[in-house]
Amino acid sequence: MNTLFNLKRPVDRLLETALVALFFVLFACVIIQVFTRYVLNDPAIFTEEASRFAIIWLSLLGTAYACGRLEHMAYTMFPEKLKDGKLLAHMRSVAAIVLMFAVTVMVYGGGRLVQRAFQFEQLSATLALPMGYVYLCIPISGVLIVFYQILILAKPAYFKPADEVEQALEHIAEEERKLAAEAAANSKGEGN
Repeated sequence: MNTLFNLKRPVDRLLETALVALFFVLFACVIIQVFTRYVLNDPAIFTEEASRFAIIWLSLLGTAYACGRLEHMAYTMFPEKLKDGKLLAHMRSVAAIVLMFAVTVMVYGGGRLVQRAFQFEQLSATLALPMGYVYLCIPISGVLIVFYQILILAKPAYFKPADEVEQALEHIAEEERKLAAEAAANSKGEGN
């Protein structure tokens, strides 16, 4: 199990890199489309389809990433009332439900969809890209969600939902400490 936890950070980094790259592709498609439409008066036809595929991959991989950080859409009223063992049991039960969904719908169902798309040689309209590659994000995201849910089932206490307010306050406190240290160093330098 420790091997899986050792893999979490590299998987997170790989997902972060993929998400940034996909966001850049989406950004580039929009810029190209605006430029070709309004400057050249000849809109690029590939950008609509490429941006649609980038959004699909971005949203599904982003969902997997959010699941691994407990930042996905969640209800908070009930878990906030739970403490210690009851909270961990609740986290495990939710992780088990998400795991079953990811295995059956995303990994199995998505895998079958990819298989059929390749089998029938389904191509996208503009780019003539095999649609199996587009649909491949479903089982890949499913496998990533399964990976994260297994980790949550094993050690739910290791996972803590992100609290943006708490993170912002910690960041402000850190910045204030840095400024105070710099001010102290500057006053020492002026005193010499």
